[in-house]
Amino acid sequence: MSFFNNKVVIVTGSSSGIGKSLAFKLGEQGAKVVINSRGGEKLEQVAAEMSGKGFDVLAVPANVGKLDECRQLVETTLKHYGRIDVLINNAGANMHGRVEDTDPEVLHLPLEINYLSALYMTKFCLPALKESKGGVMFVSSLAGIHGLPINAVYSSAKMGLRALAECLKAELTGTGVYVGIAYVGITENEQGKTIYNGRGEKFVRPDFKMLGMQSIADVADDILWMIRTRRFKHVFTFPGKLQAFLNSFAPGLVQYLLTKAYLRRYNNGW
Repeated sequence: MSFFNNKVVIVTGSSSGIGKSLAFKLGEQGAKVVINSRGGEKLEQVAAEMSGKGFDVLAVPANVGKLDECRQLVETTLKHYGRIDVLINNAGANMHGRVEDTDPEVLHLPLEINYLSALYMTKFCLPALKESKGGVMFVSSLAGIHGLPINAVYSSAKMGLRALAECLKAELTGTGVYVGIAYVGITENEQGKTIYNGRGEKFVRPDFKMLGMQSIADVADDILWMIRTRRFKHVFTFPGKLQAFLNSFAPGLVQYLLTKAYLRRYNNGW
């Protein structure tokens, strides 16, 4: 029997990309899956696809960057299923541009989506997770290991997840609640994936290929493996592991390499 069979799992940001893949894989393994995005046709479409496969799914539209909407998402889940076994804080969005060129009025966007959403959702889920002795997973990225130029606000939010995960792991000692943080490496783009520019406008992220890129499906498999094995931290992909290793022993080299790579890409229009 699957580890996730009959477990109630919330996946934030699950109308596309890694979150959508997680939702389908959880459904295949017998979980009761709560999917989430701000709403709209994509969320309804994912819910219909999952229901069509016989999966037990509940779609809850909510902007998880907002405190009250997170509270409502958790309350709706508990009212429908009566319990929460796993929370996967997957919702995220990038902002691309130099700090000095970014409109200060939109700096809050990546922080709300990447960091505050995880903090709010975890806060409201903790009583239920303690009761079920369940777990919470934070989906971070290599930006949470070393700041990426032209991605300062995003990197700040992802680094904040590391502190949150480490503090929670200590605070929850003895409760039976699992805490994990996944440092996702360079992942293949889903078609039409959007990010913010420095004016807070969304644009389609250019597609690119890189050695060691991981598929969305493989990323989802690795995240579920972490939860099953209660692994606290894991860095995905060989390039990611190499970056983490070098960052421990030669952070100056990592800074140099990232500066060259990202500034060149930015100066060339991406």
